[in-house]
Amino acid sequence: MFASIADQLGDRATLIVFGETVDLVHVHQAIGSCLRFHLWIAVKREPLVDSELATGMKHQHVGALVYTKYDGQLHHTKTRLEYSYCPACQKTTKDYGGKKHTYHPYGTLISDVWRDISVNPEGDISPVLERFADLFGVEQYRELRVCDLRQVLPSRRGVSKPIGHNAPAAPYLESRLLNGDVLSELRTLPDNSIDFAFVDPPYNLKKQYLGYADDLKIADYFTWCDAWISEVARVLRPGATFALLNIPLWAVRHFLHMETILTYQNWIVWDALSFPVRMIMPAHYAILCFSKGDPRPLPGLKRSFTENNLFHDPSAFRPLAPLGEGYCLRSQCVAKRAKLGINDRGILSDIWWDVHRLKHNSRRVDHPCQLPPQLMHRLISLFTEPGEIVLDCFNGAGTTTLSAHQMQRRYIGIEREERYHLMAMERHAEIADGIDPFRKADRVLTTKNSPVARLKKQKYKISKKTLQLEVRRVAQMIGHLPTRKEMIEHGEYPIHYYDDYFTSWGEVCAAARTSGMRETREEPEYPEGTYSQKRLF
Repeated sequence: MFASIADQLGDRATLIVFGETVDLVHVHQAIGSCLRFHLWIAVKREPLVDSELATGMKHQHVGALVYTKYDGQLHHTKTRLEYSYCPACQKTTKDYGGKKHTYHPYGTLISDVWRDISVNPEGDISPVLERFADLFGVEQYRELRVCDLRQVLPSRRGVSKPIGHNAPAAPYLESRLLNGDVLSELRTLPDNSIDFAFVDPPYNLKKQYLGYADDLKIADYFTWCDAWISEVARVLRPGATFALLNIPLWAVRHFLHMETILTYQNWIVWDALSFPVRMIMPAHYAILCFSKGDPRPLPGLKRSFTENNLFHDPSAFRPLAPLGEGYCLRSQCVAKRAKLGINDRGILSDIWWDVHRLKHNSRRVDHPCQLPPQLMHRLISLFTEPGEIVLDCFNGAGTTTLSAHQMQRRYIGIEREERYHLMAMERHAEIADGIDPFRKADRVLTTKNSPVARLKKQKYKISKKTLQLEVRRVAQMIGHLPTRKEMIEHGEYPIHYYDDYFTSWGEVCAAARTSGMRETREEPEYPEGTYSQKRLF
């Protein structure tokens, strides 16, 4: 059916497929080769759906795949969402810090995780239809045609993979870090020996890892992935969970292999905005959760207590009690809410929006891809009991095994590159000495996980904000964004400050493109006839 729809699309058409996660995976399998894939948008669902297990995570999202018949970039409107405000302090949910002058007064660009609207996929889906009508309200699209197949398609029934539960008990494994090839080292581990496996593999996106070229041909990449996925499934204990992190497009392909040997549990949407690129910002990272046979009740949800938080702001982050929607993380507001007894906690579902990427170099070590320890703290809390064993076969600088070590779990970490392996060893030794390996520290970093060059560490004689506001002044004076030559001619400050403090001229001009935003909840005054939409611009 979907292949037929794809064949009938016009040359300038866009196809959106909206539905449940498992169904979308198989839709992509059917039509992904004949259309150009652009987005997997996660949409918040209401009401939440209970897991088949009483102690499983609640399902809180559905999805929308976006394809085009044409090549090139996706044609759509520049869509902004109004800023959200904390109900306790009435300031923006996100602390924009010293960059408020560079943000648009109305709101932020839309991402591919939609939590500002919600929809019941079995009921009224008009909020999603209205959003897509706004998003694709450009001249090339003449109509939005809706095909409602909910009453046409057969119901889907989940199938578990039978696993013998009479396997002999695996030998007790001590914690250790292994330096070697992922497949070779996995094959040394006994069957049915791991209580939880987490994998954040190379994404084949040409990142600069030491000793590994992250640019295999795509067929070779997935053949390699299938091999280590199968090995991880072999070493997993019956009922235990394997969690795999990747971008949605690659996660679809991993899903198709994993469902042949394991049982699907959850597609966790990690709302993890990284480098802001494109007009629809990529924030959706998928964590695929599959079990070996029928899943056991999730240990973290069956426990009657929340494990002690090991990080620096225990009142703001609790692994099994996420921050409620709309509350901010400002330390003063967090303390005030605690003093007033305000319940600012939400339900742990399969949308994780309160775990943020590492933004500051003081939290990083010299590795191009580092996950926040809070992410691993939540996963390990949810899927394991104290004393159980955790596996990460792409351990890098050790975030997974370090988190397991801190939380009194055993661990096995596999890492091919010796430098990263030794780095992880040193950080585990810090835990043994009572030192937090995730602390802030003054380190010299040589690697970077983005195409933007790293600036040298320096003391700013003139603040970057002052320089950017000076560019805004010059732009208003001359009637357009100034060039470097025009800033030399009209600007108050020497041009070398701009050269030394900014990575690009685009960053220099960031504040000149907008009038800036306010942090407190105040209705901005707009000129007559502008910004006419209340929620969506």
